[in-house]
Amino acid sequence: MKVVQALNLLLAATCIYANVAAQCTGNCPTGSLAMPASSATLAAGSTYCISSTTNLSANTYTISGTLVIQAGTVTLGSINLEKTGVILVKNTAKLNITGVMTGNSTAPVSTIDNLIVCNGALVNIIGSFSQGQVNIAVNDFGSMLVTGAWTAGATNSIVKMGKSSVIELCSSFNLNKDGFFTETSTDVSYLVVHAPMIQSIVNGWLSSKGNASKIKWTSDVPAAFVSHPAAYTCMACGNYCLALTGTTSTCGSAANALYNTTLSYDDSKPAVRPDNNNIDKVAIYPNPAKKYLYLQLPTKHTYTHLSVFNQAAQLVYQTIVKAGSAPARYDLPAQLPPGIYFVQLTGNNNSLTLRFAKDQ
Repeated sequence: MKVVQALNLLLAATCIYANVAAQCTGNCPTGSLAMPASSATLAAGSTYCISSTTNLSANTYTISGTLVIQAGTVTLGSINLEKTGVILVKNTAKLNITGVMTGNSTAPVSTIDNLIVCNGALVNIIGSFSQGQVNIAVNDFGSMLVTGAWTAGATNSIVKMGKSSVIELCSSFNLNKDGFFTETSTDVSYLVVHAPMIQSIVNGWLSSKGNASKIKWTSDVPAAFVSHPAAYTCMACGNYCLALTGTTSTCGSAANALYNTTLSYDDSKPAVRPDNNNIDKVAIYPNPAKKYLYLQLPTKHTYTHLSVFNQAAQLVYQTIVKAGSAPARYDLPAQLPPGIYFVQLTGNNNSLTLRFAKDQ
């Protein structure tokens, strides 16, 4: 599969993995508009794009169109997310929302995902979050952190969790649906809750997969009326044995542990986590790199293309993945400046992003 150079958001259909891979790669969409520098409404049918670190925390935006957070750390104020609105946070990006985030509560739930967190990206909602009737997709290796209180939306709203994704909640969490989270794979994902959590459906399941759920749920305090497989539950147990490595009682520890980790993915079997406990995995080294990288791939990998992007999501290097599972050397462009870069592996409808630093 070739690296996608233009973003084509087909918002009339439910987001499936092939579309996610297309959405989460490439540069700003052709014809996209610059983000308004003051409070504004992003019009339906229009696409806006931010491709570098930007601080707009003093502003309030109503999003009826599409906002692509392409790269860098972007800070916005309060957000009103309408039913036609989409926020897409891509591989290289981190989005901070310092005010409140409010989802539309009157329009019927549509089939689109309104907040999409791509592989390796992070969304941090610092204020309170009233979900309303908007849908959320935290895709593979994506992170979502909600510091303020989260009030769930309508009972037919969707919160998707991809493989090895993490959702971390630091304040009260009120969900009103049996099977509030929808898992999009058979892999594990992670839910870390630091505050009281209430399920309004007595003994309702945390996940739509019920007793087959693979969400590793860690809660610092007991939760009321929530059912979840015991093997995947660490309820007020005093440790973080089910959470990602680096998770503590500190708000943000889990989400940032994933966001700051070079991703490792075992392509030979479905359930993985990005830590050092996997033997047959992707490894990238040296990190930081200077003139070259070595890439170790699992024996049964299906990746065919390797691309390197800078923090502005500009393609700086592309080649064919070398055959075999032995570590293979890839020479970096001679004039590549120091900074943070992202290696994207694609092939057979699979996509994986790894981070590395470039030294002089």
